[in-house]
Amino acid sequence: MITVETETNRGIEAFAQRREHQRQRPARFASVIFEVLGDQIIGGVLTAGDVLPTEPALCEEFGFSRTVVREGLKLLEGRGLVRVEQGRGTTVQPRSSWDLLDPDVLRMGLAYDHDMSLLDDLMTVRRVLEREMAATAAGQLSEVELTELAGLVEAMELVYDDYDQFRTLDNAFHEIVMRASGNEIGLTIVRVIHRHGGVTPPLAATPASKAALKRTALEHRAILDALAAGDGPLAGELVSAHIEARWAERKRRSKGG
Repeated sequence: MITVETETNRGIEAFAQRREHQRQRPARFASVIFEVLGDQIIGGVLTAGDVLPTEPALCEEFGFSRTVVREGLKLLEGRGLVRVEQGRGTTVQPRSSWDLLDPDVLRMGLAYDHDMSLLDDLMTVRRVLEREMAATAAGQLSEVELTELAGLVEAMELVYDDYDQFRTLDNAFHEIVMRASGNEIGLTIVRVIHRHGGVTPPLAATPASKAALKRTALEHRAILDALAAGDGPLAGELVSAHIEARWAERKRRSKGG
């Protein structure tokens, strides 16, 4: 037998679900506007100084309400892609204004990074940050963390035939070192770079690819030795050299070299 209390609870839950759906729907629609216009801006269809259509025109183009259109424009403005000015409309901003570390902007930017210049910049930032974090971590790592790092290197040396697993272990190694540095901002930035700028096509199972992974594992073991010895400058330089060498190798592969 269904009680009045049960019916009341169901009614409250249904009402709450409707309200949540109503709140989420404009946000989902606004993200459509962001994706379409953002892609046009980052892809070069719309260039710096271009003025977007008026709100009524965008409402008609997308079939959304003015509220949704405004939310979409706010998403673009918040990432530096446009500037919304009363009486002057919405103007596309130059690339120098874009928030290139925003995950969505970075994702779109990489889709058009045909000359790999954006990736080059990302790898430079990553190399500098990780060099400094490794140098700091050398005096901060606990015995437990050093043991974890050693275990990761040993595991890497056993999975040269499994690129995905190797990369997971590789990233875990870097994560432990960065966390030990205590540099939360650096860690956050490098995580974004890893997530959106560090995706490398899986290597084919060839002698050359296995040799590349073996070199990577050897580099990690050398970094570990420097960290264990508390030699911060050496650890930093080894991490920097490792990132630079692997990035150069990746560029060669992308060009068919």
